[in-house]
Amino acid sequence: MKKIFKYTYVALAGMMVLTLASCVDKYEYDGVGESDPGAFISAAATQIKYAADDAQILTFTLQRTNTEAAEDIALTCDNNKFQVPSLVNFAAGEAKKDVSVPFAILGGTTEVVTISVAPQSATVYGVGEMKFTITRDFVWEYLGEGVYTSWLFGESWPQPVYRGEGTHLYKLPGCFAEGYDIEFELTEDDQHLAKPIATQETGYVDDSYGMISLTNGVGEDGNPYDIAREDNIIYLPIKYIVSAGSFGTNSDSIELPE
Repeated sequence: MKKIFKYTYVALAGMMVLTLASCVDKYEYDGVGESDPGAFISAAATQIKYAADDAQILTFTLQRTNTEAAEDIALTCDNNKFQVPSLVNFAAGEAKKDVSVPFAILGGTTEVVTISVAPQSATVYGVGEMKFTITRDFVWEYLGEGVYTSWLFGESWPQPVYRGEGTHLYKLPGCFAEGYDIEFELTEDDQHLAKPIATQETGYVDDSYGMISLTNGVGEDGNPYDIAREDNIIYLPIKYIVSAGSFGTNSDSIELPE
């Protein structure tokens, strides 16, 4: 009885394999059907930061899979600060086109915009919409050259100082290394930190510990240090940190230009 069951099971299994194989052989992938409009969006990046003097133009690529005939692809947008064209014209045989979108946002602000291919034009096989996060930097006013002093490095050096136009946000470009800026924000009277200093890489790489970053110092009681100001010198509570821990907390200073 067991042998009969065994042979019957094997025979049935073989028939199932043959049946499945025949089904697979008959399956055909039709690809994108003629009824699919075939348009989709692509972009190199979706989070983009513009300098204050950069042209305010967002560029993305609109593509289509059906290229035989000329066609107008419809687009929509959910943020009226971005001038997205309602129609993009494709010639016969044209598969993709770069679309330039002018926008107007204030310096130091961020806007989020979702650009979509209208349902009647979108493909079901690609990205029908894309969300972009656009940040525009401040217009930075050059205040002059000050002097920065670091407690960790035990050195002082000349330091250009900038302030965001209409703000109390200060920037020290290339403070420790070229390409690494240090920023901090003061209250309206320039006497206190408006918020704790954000963690920022200095650009200095220690042979043993790697990249050194700085952040807002925190006292033993757990409260953030505030600044102390003496005339034109601002003392900043700086904690130097690496991946393995910290070097401790003390005050760096920036002597502002007269």
